[in-house]
Amino acid sequence: MKSVAITSALLLACTLTACASPSETKVDDSLSAYVLSDVPTDVQTRTLVDFGGAVHLVGWDISPSEKAAPGSTVHLKLYWRSVKKLSPGWTLFTHVSVADAPKPYAFDDVGTLRQKLPPSEWTPGNVYVDEQDITVPHTQSPTFTLSVGIGHEAVQVAGSEVDGLSGSRLEILGGLSDGHDRAIVARLATGVTPGQKSDARGDRRRGLPPSLKGRAPVRPAGTDLKEKP
Repeated sequence: MKSVAITSALLLACTLTACASPSETKVDDSLSAYVLSDVPTDVQTRTLVDFGGAVHLVGWDISPSEKAAPGSTVHLKLYWRSVKKLSPGWTLFTHVSVADAPKPYAFDDVGTLRQKLPPSEWTPGNVYVDEQDITVPHTQSPTFTLSVGIGHEAVQVAGSEVDGLSGSRLEILGGLSDGHDRAIVARLATGVTPGQKSDARGDRRRGLPPSLKGRAPVRPAGTDLKEKP
């Protein structure tokens, strides 16, 4: 009887912490290029942003790195290290914030890794390569900010949303944050001078409109930055 109780307790603990051995996560051969044993030595920017003690943002490459005009494309490659197994429902998000839009543009589902291998399926110890092509929104702002994070999908129970889960994010415990549990990757110039309108033509496909429900409000560039110890 005692052994049964111990076994039950262990199973319960495993369920609550979503524990799993690295061998439990199988990666399709077509995704092998997105799963590494370590960060490449030639990564442009090395960093360490701790998301809830479960995932670390450990580096990124970005091109161009200083200036990108409205309507142009920015290529972003993020390197995430899995530290602890996450429960189902966690996803990566990327926000592009401009001062003249009430809410950030969302690029949450752009990229092969995000579409086929979300963080809930990662194996602790591996580094995951997250590549995105981001279209710079048309804006009159001279700068825009790229920030990333890890959020949780809303959970429905009997038609009701579970309190505390909708829109929740993994807390940034260390590293540069904007105060809303988003890691700041870059702040780029647009080349637009104040009062000058950017070309209204161009493709805004990937950047969801500012009216997107549930996104956090845009912070003006250069404000509310916090770096946690």
